Amino acid sequence: MPNRLFLRPVNDGALGDGLSHAFDWALYDVTGRKVKSGGAGDLDIIEQTLMQNGIDNLEVLGLWPANLAYCSYVKLPGNQSRYINQALPFAIEEQLAQDVDSVHLALGEKAKDGAFPVVAVDKAGFSALYTVLSEQHEERPLNAFYLDAAMLSLQDCDLAICFADSRVLLNSRKHLALSIEKDNLIPYLDALFLGTDEERDADQPFRMQLYIEEAMADELSILQAELQQYPGVEITTTVLEISWFELLCESYFHRSRLPINLCQGEFKLSTASSGLWQRWRYVAMIAGLGLLVQLGVFVGKGVYYQQQADRIGEQAVQEYKKYVPAGRVSSIDKLPRIIKGKLNQLKQQGGAEADFLTLLGEAGYQHYRSSDKNEMVFNSINFNAQRNELVIELKAGSFDQLERLKQAIVGAGMTAKISSAVQEDKHYRGRISVS
Repeated sequence: MPNRLFLRPVNDGALGDGLSHAFDWALYDVTGRKVKSGGAGDLDIIEQTLMQNGIDNLEVLGLWPANLAYCSYVKLPGNQSRYINQALPFAIEEQLAQDVDSVHLALGEKAKDGAFPVVAVDKAGFSALYTVLSEQHEERPLNAFYLDAAMLSLQDCDLAICFADSRVLLNSRKHLALSIEKDNLIPYLDALFLGTDEERDADQPFRMQLYIEEAMADELSILQAELQQYPGVEITTTVLEISWFELLCESYFHRSRLPINLCQGEFKLSTASSGLWQRWRYVAMIAGLGLLVQLGVFVGKGVYYQQQADRIGEQAVQEYKKYVPAGRVSSIDKLPRIIKGKLNQLKQQGGAEADFLTLLGEAGYQHYRSSDKNEMVFNSINFNAQRNELVIELKAGSFDQLERLKQAIVGAGMTAKISSAVQEDKHYRGRISVS
């Protein structure tokens, strides 16, 4: 689990060409405990803090000011994301106060009623901040961007209100996140509770959660009393011992479902693990180079062995032509089929020659496979056509070697016996009868 750095631009009134690279920021470790935070700090100061604390594995999460965004719902046909994204600009165009081409749209998950939540932000302003955090600051790549007000946790309430200096952040059950001036809070709630807003069900109590910094509690006591006057409203007040910005950051760790990520479309991040890849890419390059070298070795061995096989094949063809001058063999590929065909012809004839070749071939093959073959020497081979019996006279280093050869021939399906075995100087002279 990575450490997390939260960044929110301070100059939230004129993002774009006049953007100052100052941020409210807070750093949290892998357990969700705050390490350090600050206000109006530039990226160099933040980078020094990260280095001092030895932070390497890091996710950067941006918070976009909600007063610079427009939240709405649109109903779009179909479920395929490609067609939905194509139809989205046309569906929301009439709700925007500026040209839809100058707006960046982020789409949320489909609601139960079939509508999609949409967040619209100025494309130029968002692009400027996105560039600063993702391209100019490659060592700490951006992982996601959320609306600051949307980070307020609703839990069991219908509307969460957080007083942030001169502004008020609101997040409602219908995913409508916005930021307004403190003086505009009462007119907004009048429209919500005294009007015919569809967001409120008149038959159910409306639960409201207030988050107030401890230093502002006395100042907002009159405002709280005004809020108590709304009919059917249940208010719960939480006095914060931390700053409102830290409340937004810590809400991230307690949410079961994250709000809409603004990094979509042309601002979509390649992978969530791109930072990890940056650290391991050199290891991957070395591993790839090693794989290529090993592959080259395998190819070289294959070429060498193929050349050896071709040479041995030529020798086998020449040996065959030496004993069968009339044979028409041009390549080693045809030689096994020709020899097999001749053996089958002899076997079909039922003559003694076929039995002799069979017995001799099997006995010779077992001798070839024997681990003692270098210590055994054939003296003579006799074949009795009447008994179909092959008698092999040979010398061996020990009687056990004769026995092992006999057992190998028997194991191949023949009948074999040691008809005689005489111990001589430093060797055994014996006869093996095969039938």
